[in-house]
Amino acid sequence: MRFPVQRRMFSRVRQWIKAVDGVSFSIPAGQTLGLVGESGCGKSTVARCIVRLLEPSGGSIRLMGKDITHMSSWRLRKIRQQVQLMFQDSSDALNPRMDVLHLIEEPLLVRGGGSERLREARVLELLDRVGLPKSSMSKFAHEFSGGQRQRICIARALAHCPKLLILDEPVSALDAPVQSQVLNLLMELQRELGLAYLFISHDLSVVRHVSDRVAVMYAGNIVEEAGADQLYQTPHHAYTQALIQAVPTVGVAPAEQPILSGEQPLNLTDSPLGSAFGHRISHPLADATAGLDFTPVEIAPGHFVAPDPCALSPDDMQRLGIKLPESLRHS
Repeated sequence: MRFPVQRRMFSRVRQWIKAVDGVSFSIPAGQTLGLVGESGCGKSTVARCIVRLLEPSGGSIRLMGKDITHMSSWRLRKIRQQVQLMFQDSSDALNPRMDVLHLIEEPLLVRGGGSERLREARVLELLDRVGLPKSSMSKFAHEFSGGQRQRICIARALAHCPKLLILDEPVSALDAPVQSQVLNLLMELQRELGLAYLFISHDLSVVRHVSDRVAVMYAGNIVEEAGADQLYQTPHHAYTQALIQAVPTVGVAPAEQPILSGEQPLNLTDSPLGSAFGHRISHPLADATAGLDFTPVEIAPGHFVAPDPCALSPDDMQRLGIKLPESLRHS
């Protein structure tokens, strides 16, 4: 996904910002892929591309084998019933002027959900499934707690029996006990309905709890992907290791937690060539990575890592058959 940089609205495009580049993954039915990384790394951009809120600049998006990358708006109407996006802030996601009945009923009306009696019955069914009482129907969003509002968002997302839910930081604004309740609800729904989840978060402890596989993003690229336990037990990329070390540990004072210095490049048009994270931590081989293909390679069954000196030594990369730049080959 590239965004144009213009001086004025109708002026010519001066340059392009690569927000997401070369990101590739698949999510089987009934499983969860956790997508983690710092703010600004491109996680939400990926989510918006999948549901076509953004028109991707390249690549392809396939839903159950069907290419929806450049599908026209009228053909997307049916496809969008199969994939739903849940946002972080439930207050902004729910219209404050509509009661819960009409909030959940709205997607049914848009897609043609039968008579008023059938729609109300469906709303009652969804409220019961997410653990809210029948009396909730006549209330407005501001009358609920944050966790209850997120349950309303889940009910609305399930209205058309989707196959894929994209959860963009769904519990980050909630207290820990409420987080646990909402996560348990999502996992229960997944088991019952066979849903696939793309779970986007910056909280690795939460992601490990809910995910089958985890992909780590940095500066618009996936730098490592593996099974959840495999990633936490044997992280290879230095960025993945830094994220895991930053997870708060019981009995360890915040001052004793390791701190990752520097920031990821905010303006990707001016980012240095080669390993973005290598330049951030001043890796001795960072300058030699210019021209290297950072497409993740499989280093163990189901474990993929970007061929970056921050993850693999030049000798390891050569053993894997990766073509190295001359400057890196002799480092």
